[in-house]
Amino acid sequence: MSARTPVILLVIAAVLLAYVLLFERGRPGRSEIESRSGFLLEALVRERITRIRMASGNERIALRREGEGFDETWTLEEPKQAAADPEVIEDYLRSWEFAIPVRTLQRPTPDDLQSFGIDTPKAEVTFEMGPAVVRVSLGSGAPVDGGGYVRIDDHPQVSVVSDDVVALFGRTADAFEIKNDAGAPDLSDLVGEPEDAGVAAP
Repeated sequence: MSARTPVILLVIAAVLLAYVLLFERGRPGRSEIESRSGFLLEALVRERITRIRMASGNERIALRREGEGFDETWTLEEPKQAAADPEVIEDYLRSWEFAIPVRTLQRPTPDDLQSFGIDTPKAEVTFEMGPAVVRVSLGSGAPVDGGGYVRIDDHPQVSVVSDDVVALFGRTADAFEIKNDAGAPDLSDLVGEPEDAGVAAP
């Protein structure tokens, strides 16, 4: 054995470790994936999401998460900088988290993919979990019974989803932005009519 062999093996081990730390960190473990078996996005872990990106037509939306628990905040990064409504985002993520495919085609043919419009998606939503990414593409085709065709990352499977899931691709930036007057009570009914001090008692 050459004297250089241990050094080479050590370098290879270091490279593999760096790969695991850089690319595998943030990905769900096997138990997490198994617990989400049957859902559309089995690899999506709500607590690990750091950014959401959406693309539909010419519109681009980016939302960034910082902090955890009570310290968690969301910021709208694109198309403008603004505070995002955490309750709206929570509802949005919950809809994705519990989305279930109507049916899944395990091995669609090239003709199927062309018919589904998978190679020319009309919208995409990407969930970043640190270096890990889950990308959902909405095909430009439409099933005869409604809904849409989606593919997760570059997996060969294509799933048929309901209209509710298709609607998630069409959210606008305004829907996530915190409104300045959100939650402000209407006090107009609580203000009584002013007394007319100029009217003398009879």
